[in-house]
Amino acid sequence: MNKVKILALTALITISSTTAVFAQGNTSTLDIDSSIDSAIANSYKIKNIDISIKQAQNTYNSDAKNASSYADQLDEGGPNLDAYTRLSLMEGIANPQKEDKFSEYKYTKMKSVAENEIKLSAYTQYTVLMNDKDSLDLEDEKLKNAENKYKSAQLKLGLGSISQSDEKQAEAEYYTQKASTDKAQRQYEVDTMNMNKTVGADIYTKYDVLFRDKLTETPYIRNCSEYLSDALKNRAEILVGQENINLQKFEYDIANGVFPDKQSIPNRLAKAKIENASDNLEIQKLNINSEVNSLYSDLQVKSRMLSSKKDALAMDKTNYDNAAVKYNSGVLSKSDLDDAALNVKTAQNTVKSAQRDIWMAQLKLNQACGIGNDTSKIN
Repeated sequence: MNKVKILALTALITISSTTAVFAQGNTSTLDIDSSIDSAIANSYKIKNIDISIKQAQNTYNSDAKNASSYADQLDEGGPNLDAYTRLSLMEGIANPQKEDKFSEYKYTKMKSVAENEIKLSAYTQYTVLMNDKDSLDLEDEKLKNAENKYKSAQLKLGLGSISQSDEKQAEAEYYTQKASTDKAQRQYEVDTMNMNKTVGADIYTKYDVLFRDKLTETPYIRNCSEYLSDALKNRAEILVGQENINLQKFEYDIANGVFPDKQSIPNRLAKAKIENASDNLEIQKLNINSEVNSLYSDLQVKSRMLSSKKDALAMDKTNYDNAAVKYNSGVLSKSDLDDAALNVKTAQNTVKSAQRDIWMAQLKLNQACGIGNDTSKIN
């Protein structure tokens, strides 16, 4: 057995082992949008955020009851209370409930961001899987083509129209393509498992159909300033940051009411919290500005690349049409016509991959201009 056949046999054993494990699972249609809905509903992260929201609500109710106790102490002490005790009681009456409402607000926004995190992760993996499927289909067609050439070479060798070295070359090309196809099959199965993990499905589930391809054929891109304007209005970091400033201003008004002297320690501490919250918000705005500009540039680059890929596809289609005419006229072999068809299929895959990249770039930009998709950025 020659080296080519040994390598091919090794590859066959490997893929057979992988497929045997994969065959344990179910087979179905993958509807990515429905799968995302299910992943969100079953997400531990989302459930934990729901718990935090509920805890904030319960704490608010508890703090509302405690407020009456502080109010009674304030009434009982009357004008005899020193300023620090008065401030402490007034803060006990109002601040905890306000802080609880802020926590509830923050976690509610965080929940929406977490949902976007899941969507982005799932759509990213789904795009990988769609590209894998196209690549596997192409490799299958290449394998059929290589097999036909190998069989043809065997016949020609028997007829004495080609040399043995030519037949061996066709054989080597067939086994090389077989290994390439097996590799594409393994990659598709690995990424299917990753897709299943991402959406919380049985890891060994296989899919006959990948439903709802996500691609953009003709991108519409607004001005960057419009995207940035939306981001600075909609992002959770902005909304939560502004709400935090409002909270600190509320608490400052209480401190200022008891300690109106701007140089007093309670006044200065409360004022510093406003300034710190404001500084954090400005930092968030700068970060968002940079993020949106980067995503916008990425979308523009991917959109420009699409045009050249479409031109290449059009040229390959023209070449195929010309090859078909020659084939029908008997001046071109079926093998050469198949090669031209494979070139078209390759170019089509390249265009679709680019269109999926654009769709993903738009998704990322739109999420960045909406509530966002990264919970770690919410303070």
